[in-house]
Amino acid sequence: MILLAGCQAAIAQNTAQISAAFFSKYPEKPSAFCTGCTIEVNPYYSTITDNKLGYSRVTYGNFTPAKEQGVIAAKVDRTKYGVWHPYPGQPDLGTYYNDINKGIKSSTAKYAKGHYDAYILCAYTVEGAVISCTYVVNEGLENQGQNAGTEGEVEALTRALVGSKSSDAAKVKYSGPTFQKVDYWKGGWVDIGKAPTILTDKGISRVYADVYWNLLSYGGQMHAYWFPNNISASTGYKNYEIPVATLIQRLGFNPTKVLPATN
Repeated sequence: MILLAGCQAAIAQNTAQISAAFFSKYPEKPSAFCTGCTIEVNPYYSTITDNKLGYSRVTYGNFTPAKEQGVIAAKVDRTKYGVWHPYPGQPDLGTYYNDINKGIKSSTAKYAKGHYDAYILCAYTVEGAVISCTYVVNEGLENQGQNAGTEGEVEALTRALVGSKSSDAAKVKYSGPTFQKVDYWKGGWVDIGKAPTILTDKGISRVYADVYWNLLSYGGQMHAYWFPNNISASTGYKNYEIPVATLIQRLGFNPTKVLPATN
């Protein structure tokens, strides 16, 4: 047990050092998008976080065949470099998640530390893997059934669209053409027509988004998905596709204009 604790401490220290060095080069800055919002722009993703409510309004990233090959070649050890950690100067949310999940027996009903830009889509370098697992800049409260279900399916689809032969990509059984780039936008959405679900523990309060949405762009086409943040969206991502115009209307903004695609 002492040895295990020592290893975990060393991993946490290493992760913190990588994160601190990275975010000193790419710090969050205030965003005019909303009151209390910040914007983070780095080589792996761009994101606008509503710090008052505790979730991403919009996150952008892209994936290419070269990045897929990087994922395969890097073989990043997730037990070492996929450890959740706070953005420098912000609180660690490990205890928060442990507490809000107490008494929830079903794994698919638990509150997950949900990535906006997926771990695997950033894990073409060790640095990217570490940075993907940062509270709150790339994390939001997510139902585990939906997180491992439809959200995971869209992440697998993103890999399949650039020609991935991984077992992950095979889950979606995609057999269409492949592309040189997939741009994607993601975020949380809260229904302002009702009282929000707020989860509080030891002075930390976070809003539980009603929906996780996704927008994929590739080969001149765009596809939008609207996933309820609950166990009902545990499988079948295609069933949750909506017109792009509907996504924009519901969000009240066009993700591609707020965070334009980059190379």
